Amino acid sequence: MSSLAKRVRMGTTLAVAAAGLLWLHPLCAPGVLALAVVSVLALLSSWELDRMGSFRGRKLGTMLYSTSGVACVALGFILLRDDGHDVGPVGGLVGLYAIAGLFSWPWLPPGWPLQRSPQVLDGRERLPLAREVVPLALWLIPPLFSIVLIDREFGTHGLVALVVLAKVGDNAGYFVGRAIGKRHPFPQVSPGKTVAGCVASLVAGIVVGAALLPFTLGAWSPAQAALGGLVGGLINVAAQTGDLSESWVKRRAGVKDSSALLGPSGGVLDVIDSLLLAAPVALIAWSLAYGTPIP
Repeated sequence: MSSLAKRVRMGTTLAVAAAGLLWLHPLCAPGVLALAVVSVLALLSSWELDRMGSFRGRKLGTMLYSTSGVACVALGFILLRDDGHDVGPVGGLVGLYAIAGLFSWPWLPPGWPLQRSPQVLDGRERLPLAREVVPLALWLIPPLFSIVLIDREFGTHGLVALVVLAKVGDNAGYFVGRAIGKRHPFPQVSPGKTVAGCVASLVAGIVVGAALLPFTLGAWSPAQAALGGLVGGLINVAAQTGDLSESWVKRRAGVKDSSALLGPSGGVLDVIDSLLLAAPVALIAWSLAYGTPIP
């Protein structure tokens, strides 16, 4: 079986799994299923970073696991107590970035287990560790957990729109880039990405945004379709940037894939990379465009 066929088979399997979760979604309280899924994704992604190439042995996982746990508990508390949505989307997103930036520091309680490590017993390794783990925590944890806020604010329609907009550009860029792509704008970061693929991805995001969002998040009208296209293009740019950022992290670690957990598709981070900027951008853009109050 060719690598393309294996990739398509794995993509189909993941799509079926996502469809199953979306089918279960209405049976759960708002945000609960998304919180469970996102927590698992955050832990698996942290595990990959902890074991990724030159990152291995740096104790990154100790901080990322515990920071993900704090974010999970904080959002769980909001879901239980925030029946009136007192914490708006921007407030929730700012809170997630504050949690990631604060609790990923090795000097705070989540990092205390590191005191038992000979590498940091004298404190000399704490600052280099902070310089690595804090940016990774800010890059990974708030965007993933912002999906829970999207679920709370926009429900199943928002989750479907996010996944479709983030992934339709991936697929369009991949197949068009393979077919006609010649120029490689980011050879040092993502050698496989082409100008033709990037343009095809953006066009797909705009077209799908114009066709999809008025039916899911707004009311149908030419103006809403135009707004959907604008927002879809913005989310697509964020998704492509998220993909590039994950490629940069892998180059820093000296690996091709984040792990081998998903076979030909690579690791968890290789699959969710487009969400790492698309989710927070979608949360803010939809809140502005479709009328959800922002405190």
